[in-house]
Amino acid sequence: MSRKILGLDIRQDSVTAVMAKSGIKGNWIEGHAHVPMPGQEDIENRLTAAMETITDKMDVAGSVCVASFPANQVSYRNIRLPFKDRRKIRQIIPFELEPALPFPVEEMITDFHIIPDYPADGDTRDHTNIIATAVEKNKLKSYLDVLTSFKTEPEIITVGGYPTGLCLAKFADIPENCIFMDIEAVRCTVFVIISGQTYMMRSFPINSNTGKTRSICTDIQRLLASFDEMLGPDLNFYPDEIYITGYGIEEGFEQEAERFLEIPIKRADIIRDTGTVIKTHPTTSMKTPAQMDNGFSLALLEIQGISALNFRRGDYAPKKQWAEHKSSFIKIAILAGLVLIAGFSNMMIESHYMEKKLATLDEQIETIFKRVLPDTPIVNPSHQVRVKIGELGKNISPGEMEGNVRTVDILNDISTRIPKEIDVKLTRLVIGQGNVLISGDTDTYNAVDDVKNKLESSNFFKQVTISSSNIDKRANRVRFKLKALL
Repeated sequence: MSRKILGLDIRQDSVTAVMAKSGIKGNWIEGHAHVPMPGQEDIENRLTAAMETITDKMDVAGSVCVASFPANQVSYRNIRLPFKDRRKIRQIIPFELEPALPFPVEEMITDFHIIPDYPADGDTRDHTNIIATAVEKNKLKSYLDVLTSFKTEPEIITVGGYPTGLCLAKFADIPENCIFMDIEAVRCTVFVIISGQTYMMRSFPINSNTGKTRSICTDIQRLLASFDEMLGPDLNFYPDEIYITGYGIEEGFEQEAERFLEIPIKRADIIRDTGTVIKTHPTTSMKTPAQMDNGFSLALLEIQGISALNFRRGDYAPKKQWAEHKSSFIKIAILAGLVLIAGFSNMMIESHYMEKKLATLDEQIETIFKRVLPDTPIVNPSHQVRVKIGELGKNISPGEMEGNVRTVDILNDISTRIPKEIDVKLTRLVIGQGNVLISGDTDTYNAVDDVKNKLESSNFFKQVTISSSNIDKRANRVRFKLKALL
């Protein structure tokens, strides 16, 4: 059964909507729209007008909605907490954020993104590094009220641009150290990504007086300096590449920003970078990735089950009303009852046939027993036959066993010959006719050679060869396969 997923990327001056379908046959984009919201009137009125345009263009009924909140209306702070328990983290965040928030903490909704330990942290087994975020409750409510009026109540409301950074890190071939920038008309949101993990996110306004490119590049330099201070005095973060998206990118931005920052800049394209994960419908004409990347990424969060920041918590958590799904629940209950009745009937029929089959087998056992031991009364047929076989076995002389190799002896020999100093993990062992196939992973290519040389000295193996060895970039381990001839 296919699902409809609506990704809504809401900004201060535009809304991007992507309608996706996910089913057994795959995932594809059915429709999309980018609707500007010009003017200075209340955001609620402009959002209502934009949603009217979107719902006129696409059928949103029955879809699962995932939405983003304007990044400039979110407060961010990197925090280190002295415990690991997520429940405790959620309880302490408001108190940690309170001194830095422009509004009373009671008027805010918070969530957090856990990040790996900083290299300068040392032993942090009892600590957790997070990015804490907060939004005003009244602003979140105003957005929810508008969306609910169009029957598009989202299950997730996250930070604008954040899903694109997550999808870029998960699907795209990006370097270990990079920056992702989501550029709007008058704002820019930046995400620092290291080894596929988001370590920092910040949103700042663009100063048009100094020029858009220069303003963005200056803030990037400030962010890098701030992040270096967070890492510690002995470590410097320098991105290998910067990826950009957003409808606010001006012509020639990449070239000018590269000259200013001296860092290669590339445009992101989520549809291209996700490969075959999600496809466009043949009849759908695509807009530019700069307009649609964030909408595509929101749909991908739901399709791929990617965990993300979500401000729908507490009093604003999605509530499923019984009346809304009453008819569906009744139908499901009726179907479940029919399935139970059918299952019970099937069990009774199978039990009847099983009893008949057991009676037939008992008769066959009795017939065979009388044929094998005609003068012996039947008490416990299987035990009596095993005893008789044992008696017969005493009269059979054991054969020569020198030619047989026991599996346990091979395992013991392999375990004994590989020193503990070699960091190796064996994941598979297949013993066939005349050979043994060994698979595993280790830390270096030299370690693979050491394992091979150690096994070659075994009396069990005539020859040991390396079938394959390659590096696993995600685990930073060398995977190998060995073939040993017995």
